[in-house]
Amino acid sequence: MLWEPVNLTKVCPANTNLTACSPFGYAYLELLVRLYSNSSDRYPCREDREWEVYDFIVVGAGSAGCIVANRLSAIWDYKVLLLEAGPEEPDVTKPPALEYACLGSKVDWQYSTQPDGRSCLSRVGKRCPWPRGKTMGGSSSVNSLSYVRGNRLDYDTWARLGNYGWSFKEVLPYFKKSERNLNIKSLSREYHGTKGEQPVSSLPYIDKPTVMLINGMKELGLPERDFNGEHQTGTYNSQSFTENGERVSNNHAFIKPIVKKRKNLVVKTNAEVTKILINRRKQAYGVKYIRNGKELMAKANKEVIITAGVIGSPKLLLLSGIGPADDLKSAGIEVIQDLDVGKNLHDHVTYEGLLISIPEYDAVSNDEMLNHIMEYANGSRKNPIAADGVGKAMGFIKTDKNLSAPDIQYQFQCIRLEEFIKNIVDYNRINMFPASCYNATGIVIRVTNLITKSRGYLKLNETHPHDKPIIVANYLENSDDLELLVRGTEFIRALEHTETFKKAGAKFYKETLKPCKGYEWSSKDYTICLSRHYTASPYHPVGSCKMGPASDKTAVVDPKLRVYGVKRLRVMDSAAIPIVPRGNTNAPAMLMGEKGVDFVMDYWWRKIP
Repeated sequence: MLWEPVNLTKVCPANTNLTACSPFGYAYLELLVRLYSNSSDRYPCREDREWEVYDFIVVGAGSAGCIVANRLSAIWDYKVLLLEAGPEEPDVTKPPALEYACLGSKVDWQYSTQPDGRSCLSRVGKRCPWPRGKTMGGSSSVNSLSYVRGNRLDYDTWARLGNYGWSFKEVLPYFKKSERNLNIKSLSREYHGTKGEQPVSSLPYIDKPTVMLINGMKELGLPERDFNGEHQTGTYNSQSFTENGERVSNNHAFIKPIVKKRKNLVVKTNAEVTKILINRRKQAYGVKYIRNGKELMAKANKEVIITAGVIGSPKLLLLSGIGPADDLKSAGIEVIQDLDVGKNLHDHVTYEGLLISIPEYDAVSNDEMLNHIMEYANGSRKNPIAADGVGKAMGFIKTDKNLSAPDIQYQFQCIRLEEFIKNIVDYNRINMFPASCYNATGIVIRVTNLITKSRGYLKLNETHPHDKPIIVANYLENSDDLELLVRGTEFIRALEHTETFKKAGAKFYKETLKPCKGYEWSSKDYTICLSRHYTASPYHPVGSCKMGPASDKTAVVDPKLRVYGVKRLRVMDSAAIPIVPRGNTNAPAMLMGEKGVDFVMDYWWRKIP
């Protein structure tokens, strides 16, 4: 069994009213296990040897690593090893509506932030969850599927900071190279690709609340437009990494089609890399990894490429002696290169608690819901399992008309309002039901700060360095981050006065939530209280191995993603992103792999230094 859901007997509170913890919740998960716990894809069985030799070793088969392994193995002269700590991608990742079932399960690393006294105050242990995919495809296999690249200003800012080659004009061809847009007739070919491996499309099923939200935002003055086109400000039913109503992870797009055809590509699942091997000349020459309980080694004649993600990549560098010298010494690790690994960690920040009450939509019985899941398993793509509720309804605004780019993003989630209000802490942690609007009586609005100024860090657990690292998000440390959430909240509250909402019978839920009793619902102080207590991550962390020019002493990798001071070693995933783009981060992570591997090809294949 590749996938095991959360064990409800361990996480359900006593005497809870959550439907997820009812007998039906257990029956629902049991059906998912029977239908989707294994994988229809099997990778060629490779014999493990204690020492193997390759040209390139790619560590991490996530959003970037799958692209890197694909592009390198296209050169038949190169022997490529792709190592993934998790299992093959289970079938439960394919139906778009089942994304919640993946979180907190066996295919999730289940990271969480450290308590900081200013954010996540009403979460369990005062920690915010940071799910990351632990399977082939990485987070592209468990995320909310949204295809949003960010704003051209983001990449032009990277370039202005000294990252030559990373302006929007220079990165756009790489976005287009990966993309195979299936709705190109309604989009601009100037901004979209049609010949790449990664399908991008609109979901075939649209829930009624999605239409309501988009029409409401249009009434507020937001034009309906493609966020990945010329302008970003507006509203749109965003495209997703899907084809025919099914998730297409980066694994399914870039590895599955080639792995049995290219004998020069070796893929090993359940292989967790524990150390980068570096010689006395400070040159990476291989890795150590654990597979089937056995420690193995592999040599790279050319390069070791780290694509283990925003948490995994810095952790591996630190374990290998690359990082802040004092921190490494405290963990008993020999210092190879003193760099700010783990610093500059940051994320967009949002909060839960801004709620809309709606008439019950898509009311179905338990049996009907299970029948929909069965229908999907048998090939139907005409019911809510082929969508993710209101997850693709989005808005981007500028809170100041003089801004050059949006600073707030709106995203939404259908909920059972009564359950959410009473169990806001546990609702998303335990709710494994489809991300559709089945029996929905409410909607959560996530007001997301796109230009967070707070910066956190990551470091090893000094007593158990190989365990989960210590993640300090530092949400809301900078007061400007709170002020922006307040402004974004004030704008979106106007939805209630639109004709669209009035006709639908939708209203804001104005009873103050328990930790914030005493504050007026519409006040700034109430929004601040919600932001501190119900802080949430949109799961967009970046920056822990910052890209920057040599003049930037906080940079870990140079603009060609080479680790400073260590030869033949690169980091090319979201960890290297210097400033988080304005939007979802799967497409930018893919960019890091697509453009990064081009640097590798320049050096080794095209002989460009």
